[in-house]
Amino acid sequence: MVINMLNRQTVVEYLRSLSQDEIAGLLLAANVIPHGDGAEQTTSERIPCPHCGSHNINLYGFKCGKQRYLCKSCGKTYVPTTGTILSMSHFGMDVWQDFLRQTLEGDSLSYAEKTLGLTHQTAFNMRHKLLMALEDFFGESPVVLGDVTEFDETFVLDSYKGKPIPETAGRPSRRHGAKAQKRGISNEYVCICTGVQRKGEVIIHTENRAKPSCEELQAIFEEHIQSGTLALTDGLRSYSVLETLADCKVEDVNGQKSGFYNLNTVNNLHSFIKGRYIFYRGVATKYLNRYNALFQIAYRSIESKIALLVEKLFRPRCTINIHTVKDIATHNLLAV
Repeated sequence: MVINMLNRQTVVEYLRSLSQDEIAGLLLAANVIPHGDGAEQTTSERIPCPHCGSHNINLYGFKCGKQRYLCKSCGKTYVPTTGTILSMSHFGMDVWQDFLRQTLEGDSLSYAEKTLGLTHQTAFNMRHKLLMALEDFFGESPVVLGDVTEFDETFVLDSYKGKPIPETAGRPSRRHGAKAQKRGISNEYVCICTGVQRKGEVIIHTENRAKPSCEELQAIFEEHIQSGTLALTDGLRSYSVLETLADCKVEDVNGQKSGFYNLNTVNNLHSFIKGRYIFYRGVATKYLNRYNALFQIAYRSIESKIALLVEKLFRPRCTINIHTVKDIATHNLLAV
């Protein structure tokens, strides 16, 4: 009894030391752990069918050590990780959750290999599965900018990282850290368009190499701006299209005397993007929008977003797109 009481006290003290996000992650992890022989699970504890969403299910043995279910509505079987990013993975939720945190914090693949016991190829595949899932997340839950929002663009060097440079690039290959051959903005750079609401949401996306046109800005920000938004820009004429996308006012900050009219927030976002870009030693341009999705969610308050992402990515849902390793080389690549 003394030992049991001590163990209970230790557990209680440990739980009290956890943050709300860590407790939420712990509860979610418990949902994908097999419950003994499965006979102890009540109907409410059983995971609904990720194929059709039905709760009319039966226990159906085990598969790879996980409780298996049979849906009586659609006739399909599944396990707790079906319909999640953990599907077809050899690693459990604890590894994926640590990897998610490391990805958001900007840690390298080499660090994940050392701390989580992954091979380089496995870490690469896991990262891109996460990045593609983040793109899908923003597709399902679009960001809407409002109040006072700053718009501007930044440029990063193009990169053919991971493969020989094609002849159409018109330049020789560069070493890591090398600069562009031409001065100023040239076709060696890729444009990243950004919109950031002060103390609010962020949108980061790439459409082309040059400064954005009205059509490109419309493709990026259409239906992502609230009515009544004050849009602060650097005077690029293309941003006038924002007034047609919503009932908002576009203000050129150049020459403004008031300290309120500035682009400090979006410039800080650009510094964040370039800092990550330099740390990664460049990002293959074809994958840039995947990383833009990562920059978009990692820019502010990572802790408050981890629990949300765990809920969205690690819980079975019939709407999630499960990307395979083959999708990494083909899914939604950027062509500029």
